[in-house]
Amino acid sequence: MFLKKIIPISIVAILGAIFMFNKNNDEDMTLRVAFPYNKPVEAYEPTKIHLGPEYIFLENIYSPLIELSTETGKPQGGVASKFYWKDGSFMIHLRKGLKTIDGYEITAKDAEFSLKRLLVMSSNTHGNFKDIICPESVLKTVESHCDGIQIVDDYTLSLNPGEEKPFLAHMLTAIDFAVIPKTSVDPKTLKIVDYRNTSGPYFVENSDDKGNIELKINSGHYHYSKELPQNISLVPSGIDGTPSAVDLFKNGKIDHITTIDKVNPEKIIKLSKESEESYLHKTMNIRTFALFFTEKGLKRFSAEERLQLGKTINEALDGYFLDKPGFEERKQFFPSFGDGKLSDAQKEKLETTLSKISKISSGKNIKLSLLRVGSIDNYKEKLEKALPGITIFEGKKVPALSQYKNIDEMPDLFIGGPDITFNEDISLITYSVNAGIFGMSKNERSSWIKSYMGILDKTQRLQKLQDLHFNSLINGVIFPLAASPYVALLRKPWKSHLPQIFANNPLWTIKKN
Repeated sequence: MFLKKIIPISIVAILGAIFMFNKNNDEDMTLRVAFPYNKPVEAYEPTKIHLGPEYIFLENIYSPLIELSTETGKPQGGVASKFYWKDGSFMIHLRKGLKTIDGYEITAKDAEFSLKRLLVMSSNTHGNFKDIICPESVLKTVESHCDGIQIVDDYTLSLNPGEEKPFLAHMLTAIDFAVIPKTSVDPKTLKIVDYRNTSGPYFVENSDDKGNIELKINSGHYHYSKELPQNISLVPSGIDGTPSAVDLFKNGKIDHITTIDKVNPEKIIKLSKESEESYLHKTMNIRTFALFFTEKGLKRFSAEERLQLGKTINEALDGYFLDKPGFEERKQFFPSFGDGKLSDAQKEKLETTLSKISKISSGKNIKLSLLRVGSIDNYKEKLEKALPGITIFEGKKVPALSQYKNIDEMPDLFIGGPDITFNEDISLITYSVNAGIFGMSKNERSSWIKSYMGILDKTQRLQKLQDLHFNSLINGVIFPLAASPYVALLRKPWKSHLPQIFANNPLWTIKKN
């Protein structure tokens, strides 16, 4: 009798202990991330990436065919196990057995569908895939034929541009080219309707319309490890009244501030010095804070007037940037250690030109947008003192990628802090051109990208890039202000293995122990 009574009690106790262990272990491997966005999950779309938070979210729930090594920056296998050129065709062999959380296996049909979907929607910002793969075709549906995309077998895809294209592998690493399971998309509208079955290391477990999103790891993904965050909570921060990432970290509400947070680098660096329980991640100085003139500003002001405005704003903000830890002077948009940098003769001509430019004393009727470069309070007083009458506001969208009722609603110029290439990153180059950073009309941008990607000789390509860079500076389309690293902060014992050579924030590189 005694044994019959105690056995059931023991089983209950054991099961209860197992439940509590799993619950505590699950919480212990949850990474709480401050996220500077408050949009519902349905707002995220790989073919329409305009700002950093969109890219970071998507790169964690979707995987492209090819990825960039976080250590070398070179293309390596992603959803594809291997890729190579053969007789003018780019052969892509997919991993076998890669499944979504609900068991759907990803095959060449999903890869083909994803690439054709991008061509049908024709709105991606990183790369100009159509000009390489289907230059003469107009795809109206994902069933439309394209000679440039062919399924060889269940796990092999062939891309056929007719000749080797030096950019193709690198272009396909952009998350615009994410592999989206065909079953997760509405076949009529092509809208993503299922964010649970994804190709990436994480999938969406729960979300609400205020931007609170719960991600969970897919143990069947090739990046999976027990050391990775098994659960991720995205906590909206620094937007529409939500606490800043710094305040959330100080109050123990989050464990990670990402590389693309709205908080400026110096505040995160300062926080890391104040907190012994933190781990600071820094990239190379690949972030350029600069003044960019919009389509409206380019029409309103001459090249000399733009340079005058740039010089005035630069001097007004000089102390703000260069007095902060991590910042350094930047006189050209591309880093001086990378591809596209100015020649010595170009640098000398630019310096001579700027030395003859005078400042201006009025900002009347000038509209300046601050795009994800920190609090408006950091800039407003300094700029209003230097340019009385100027209108300054915090922008939420890239002007060239946005719709306006009329051009008067557009700012004349904006201050932004994008990352940019130092190793001819075609994704960043094409994004910068498409985003209007180098000026040009929409047709001119498309034409320039097509011409650039058609040059097979790298020396000639870089000369074209260098010329674009120089002309943008000498004509006051871009006015560099400063450079800084991208920084991220982690609460120990989480440790960062984030890349130092680009701004991405792949959460699967963060580990515990």
